[in-house]
Amino acid sequence: MRPAPALLFAATLALPTAWVSAGPDPASEIQPCQPTQGVLAAGATLAGAAGRYRLILIGQQAQGKARTVSGSLVLMSSGFDPDAFKPALNPLSGVTNINLRAVGAFPAGDPGSKDPEAPGVLVLESREGGAPRILLRLGADANRPGSPLFDGGYTVLEVREISARGFAGEWRSATNGHSAAGHFCARRSFMRRAEP
Repeated sequence: MRPAPALLFAATLALPTAWVSAGPDPASEIQPCQPTQGVLAAGATLAGAAGRYRLILIGQQAQGKARTVSGSLVLMSSGFDPDAFKPALNPLSGVTNINLRAVGAFPAGDPGSKDPEAPGVLVLESREGGAPRILLRLGADANRPGSPLFDGGYTVLEVREISARGFAGEWRSATNGHSAAGHFCARRSFMRRAEP
């Protein structure tokens, strides 16, 4: 079984003309993206979390300084064969336009890829010893089934907390002896009906 056709993938990512983005929830604008040490509940999943988000990555630098970058993130039902990434499930895939290099992260292929067989973002969920683990893997090269990671490089977001406003956690990235890490927040972008 193959992923959903490219046309369906692209159409799902398109914003309907009757709706426009109202941006992030105003309350979330005044809340800084703080590190979270949360532990996911036993049944935690992003399966119902399709939608648009404002993605914020904060990278820890030398001398305690931090660099911040933000961009859009769109998630939708993945359409992948459930066996393609066993033992992990992949309920969502999508795209982001975030500049990973701005925080020292390695882009393992295009994170904005709309190719259904190699999406820019892929959600991978698994249960390790009964505890849920939820990762968002960024980069088309890393997300092509059966394709080895480019030079072993990767960038992943590990979800530690899920709420009605979005999700948050830690990120890490590495390639060729270089590594970077930090924390992230993904905040829902609320929609309003366009005026006629």
